[in-house]
Amino acid sequence: MKKIFFIVLFLTTLLYSNSFQNEDIKVLDEIGVPKEFLKESSFLLKYKDLSSQKKIRYYDNIIKKSILNAKIVREELEYEKMPSFLFFVPLIESSYVNQISKKGPSGLWQIMPLTATNLKLRRNDFVDERLDLIKSTQAATSYLQKYYKKFGEWYLSVLAYNAGEGRIIHGLARASLDNYLEKNPTMYHDKVIKLYNIYINDYRKSKKGIDNLFTIYRDLGKKNGHFDYMYLLKHNNKRDYLPKTSINYINTLVAFSILANNDKFKNLDKNSRYELEKITASKGLRLKTISDAISMDYNELKGLNKHLLKEVIPTDKNNYNLYIPHTKSELFNLKLTNIKSLVATDEKVVVSKDAKQEVAKKNLPKANKTIHIVKQGDTLEAISKKYKVSVKKIKSDNKKKTNMLKIGEKIEIYK
Repeated sequence: MKKIFFIVLFLTTLLYSNSFQNEDIKVLDEIGVPKEFLKESSFLLKYKDLSSQKKIRYYDNIIKKSILNAKIVREELEYEKMPSFLFFVPLIESSYVNQISKKGPSGLWQIMPLTATNLKLRRNDFVDERLDLIKSTQAATSYLQKYYKKFGEWYLSVLAYNAGEGRIIHGLARASLDNYLEKNPTMYHDKVIKLYNIYINDYRKSKKGIDNLFTIYRDLGKKNGHFDYMYLLKHNNKRDYLPKTSINYINTLVAFSILANNDKFKNLDKNSRYELEKITASKGLRLKTISDAISMDYNELKGLNKHLLKEVIPTDKNNYNLYIPHTKSELFNLKLTNIKSLVATDEKVVVSKDAKQEVAKKNLPKANKTIHIVKQGDTLEAISKKYKVSVKKIKSDNKKKTNMLKIGEKIEIYK
């Protein structure tokens, strides 16, 4: 089997490495990888896979289905004067679907909760701005720009975005030092080289001292020419400079970029039905009220505003921005006064609904109420099984947002 694999690999390398044109090399210049990359075996296998008609149609259809999302990303990249190949980052990350996950990555750009905090994207009971099509794209592009300033190459910026700054700079520093010592074996005991080794080992153990790794990368790697991505790829299986998923990520990104450069994706320049218009709505206003007022499908309005986690405009501020089609903006402005007058009604509906739930809780028969005092070792799951009441109901009846319990806490059980 190994022999067959290497024969296939050789033939693939021979076939595709000679098929690239000068325009394809220009794509590499924009991304930052050396032109020798076009002969790298793992890239050629990825390119062979993605350049099949079946795969091209598949990804072209993804772009077509998410043309509005794609348009937002493309326009932001153009506005920030960033390389066009970055358009494919959300395609790899999320297939241009505005995906939601409470604990994991979310949005077109698959931003992690901690990263969202660093990027000043709001996350609370009312909103998750990782799902805000425009704000999340602006945040992601600013993140990529930050990494570009640190690494000096766009593909390394993408790698840091994908796998984390620390993981990438550790691999780049190690590869730079290894490449230097391979060319200069007598320098192994040099004081500076010993110090560099200490920096690398200390970071591996403690994950501290990231600035020292950047010193190695900039001075030994970039300034003195000992960082070589092709060297890194050649030795990566043994040295584990970068995760295999990250290597595949760049292979995919370059393949998509070359295919796009050769006009393989016909929907890249397709126009969306409308552009997004940002409007300001008062707190407490229901999305259904807005959709009715502008004669818009409610589910479509919700789909444009997935960052709004409830069916009302957040009540922690006086007003909040949301998005509607630009074709509806004139109608919204015409009906703005009437919409504002409905805010009080919507707030009453919300308050009335909450009040009814509170009254219903208070009017529960006392015979059905049990007080459980939390003792050491108790969990909500254990209490749920003991009283045969769901965890969800216990949390709702006791207005608990988490599963955390305190010893001595009184838990009301209603059956």
